[in-house]
Amino acid sequence: MKKLLFVCLVLVFVFPCVVKAFLLPTAKLTLKVIDEQGLPVKGADVTIAYEVPKAAGRGWGSDNVFQRGSTGENGLFSADGEGASTVGFSAEKAGYYTSDDSFHFKSKSLLNRWEPWNPTIEVVLKKKRNPVSMFSNNTDVIKSPIVNEPVGYDLEKGDWVTPYGKGTTSDFIFTLRTNYKSYSQYQVSLTLGFSNKDDGIQEYLSSDKDQSYFKWPFEAPIDGYKNNLSREKSDSPGNGMFKNTKENAKYIFRVRTKVDKTGKIISANYGKIPEEFGFDPTGNVRFSYYYNPDGTQNLEFDPEKNLFKWTREQRDHMVKNP
Repeated sequence: MKKLLFVCLVLVFVFPCVVKAFLLPTAKLTLKVIDEQGLPVKGADVTIAYEVPKAAGRGWGSDNVFQRGSTGENGLFSADGEGASTVGFSAEKAGYYTSDDSFHFKSKSLLNRWEPWNPTIEVVLKKKRNPVSMFSNNTDVIKSPIVNEPVGYDLEKGDWVTPYGKGTTSDFIFTLRTNYKSYSQYQVSLTLGFSNKDDGIQEYLSSDKDQSYFKWPFEAPIDGYKNNLSREKSDSPGNGMFKNTKENAKYIFRVRTKVDKTGKIISANYGKIPEEFGFDPTGNVRFSYYYNPDGTQNLEFDPEKNLFKWTREQRDHMVKNP
């Protein structure tokens, strides 16, 4: 009888612990949605994603389980759920750019929950200011009409300049130099130049902590432009591969610049390039851009007002790279 009682007591205390060991730990967090001035944003739609293994019969890997809600007067929203140690989240509201991020919990407690328990995480929403019409274009892969010599590209026409295309203004001047023997032995470089000495380009580095979908300054800077940009790639037996392209590169440019006698800018058009220029030793080039023709420094694009007619593939690509 005593043995039976002992076994029962063991089961009462041990069984829940055994069960918990096979359950996913619980994670709880509170999101504090604020604007750029640090003020709480009420009524923001919040989504929290917990990663869980796929259900039986659905193969290997994982799925996301979502919890959705909205922030209160103080901009707060709390939720808890079972899942892996990294939890994703997003916040959005009309008139703001969507922000998203993730939080990684550091450890698991004996209570089978992720620690720290219920951290408060700030999510910053950037308010939309003045999205405008632009020429938004993803060239995909296009053949450079000539190599080892400069050739102009018209951003408003979205084409090479005559006699190679319908362009009339050389906003960008590309020079593609290539020495191609095979895919394992080549040298190729792409140089970007400009028609006017006050035109130029500069690299823009967004912060890794920027949670916003819009990762640009709202206005292009006046200074800091260089009149050319060079990128190189090579591969050869014995020397291996070399490249100075940058995987996460973004650029801001200025073209069609006019200045007065003192060098003061009278007019110019600005734009942005959301990714590195692509090129290969067989003569192919690829790049994406947003070009604002209104003469202001505004870099905020309205995706419903593209001045080019997008293909579905182009739209999908450019919406992912705003």
